[in-house]
Amino acid sequence: MNRQKWRSIKHVLLTALVFLHIHSFAQCPPNIGFELGNFDNWECSIGSISQNTGDITLTASRPASNRHTLIQSDVNQIDDFYGGFPVSCPNGSGYSIQLGNPSTGRQAERVSYTFTIPSDQNNYSIIYNYAVVFQNPGHADWEQPKFTANVFDVTNGTYIGCSSFSYAASSNLPGFKESTVKDSVFYKDWTPVTIKLSGYAGRTIRLEFTTNDCTRGGHFGYAYIDVNENCSSPISGNIYCLNDASQKLIAPYGFEGYKWFNKDFSKVLGNEITLVLSPVAAPNTVLAVEVTPYPDQGCVDTVYTTIQLITEPLTLVTKSLVEACVNPGVNLTVPLITSGSSAGLSLSYFLDSSLTGYLPNPRAVTKNGVYYIKATNTAGCISAKPISVKIYDFPVFTVTDPKAVTRPSTINLQSTIGGNTTGVVFSFWQDQEATRSVSQPDLIGKTGTYYIKGTNAGGCAVTEAVNIVVNEPVIIPPNAFSPNGDGVHDNWEIPLIYL
Repeated sequence: MNRQKWRSIKHVLLTALVFLHIHSFAQCPPNIGFELGNFDNWECSIGSISQNTGDITLTASRPASNRHTLIQSDVNQIDDFYGGFPVSCPNGSGYSIQLGNPSTGRQAERVSYTFTIPSDQNNYSIIYNYAVVFQNPGHADWEQPKFTANVFDVTNGTYIGCSSFSYAASSNLPGFKESTVKDSVFYKDWTPVTIKLSGYAGRTIRLEFTTNDCTRGGHFGYAYIDVNENCSSPISGNIYCLNDASQKLIAPYGFEGYKWFNKDFSKVLGNEITLVLSPVAAPNTVLAVEVTPYPDQGCVDTVYTTIQLITEPLTLVTKSLVEACVNPGVNLTVPLITSGSSAGLSLSYFLDSSLTGYLPNPRAVTKNGVYYIKATNTAGCISAKPISVKIYDFPVFTVTDPKAVTRPSTINLQSTIGGNTTGVVFSFWQDQEATRSVSQPDLIGKTGTYYIKGTNAGGCAVTEAVNIVVNEPVIIPPNAFSPNGDGVHDNWEIPLIYL
């Protein structure tokens, strides 16, 4: 084998090794995000909460019907009954789960996942997404319905306090809203949280998600859960692609305060959850962010990230403006919205440019505004672009039946329209389904029901019926004629009969 050929093969092998390293670095343990469409590698448990002590007793089980429920994002697109948010996580993944249910009876449920962090990955994190629905009976705190997310260090036999959270039903929980369907039910729609596991390389970790009803058995609590399938740095966006002119770093979700620094902390770079670098930073640049939790929700911590350049390009193309009718609204997930983008992108949808608030239902956007689509490719590169949505109401106009006329008079259908017609285009039809058009709507000379369809710029259309009456004239034929060629009454004709 000649030297030049060996160098070519060596270059290909090294490129493949780097690619595999990056991809393995970016991936979570298998099925941690339910991407296989099942509960493989998860342990399911069911049990109850004690009425007297509030202690939870659980027994391992197969996924229990109506207590461990798998939800596929492309099927059964329904909203939660009490909260009105979609039951599928809007983070772009294929599956989510519902833990618990709106039944009562002191039920408790848990799902847990045990894995070992690779020994060479000290900069490690997991982002999970949750939505919660509680009844709030006003019991003592330990008696309330709860959702708990714990991280257990199996290696050391201790819970990691800074990454464990518990939410008990309350009317003043941050971010919770009261249901419009039922009093005393509070909900929080999909929210991302980052579990920081930096410095835990080589340790075995267990995630535990638990829901329970109230201890008295009369009030429910349940949650929806999904785990992102990328477990690289706690700071996302540190990987940028070849054609990126700027990059957006996103700090761990779920904290009250953020402060970005350069490597030696000599310069403060920003104090928001996101940090935009334009132009992009040089590869191997190290940055840090100090995160401050909300009261009683963790510990102050500092996490680091190293900027990486990937030669795999990422192209995200979005429409600048999408217009639609209020019903059904705009579906931002249809391929046409991002036509021309790179293949194989994972897309998620947000309310804000910092990419912290999920758009609750990207399949049915019914409010005007600017939204944001975030794309992630298989190498971990991220791109986000805004998209404007313009929603139109249905046109409102009136149609009034005109007075009857007598042939040869005609009726102009346009004259029957009233109300606010600004920006409305009208068409005229012989049937309500608008399949047979009227050829001369300004010269209607036949009795019948006609249909006027008004359509605005958003494609919203309303069809109204108008009743036309055209009476036949009284026909009196002449009783004489004089065919003498003088041009007067030379022919015997019945007036109006041919009209």
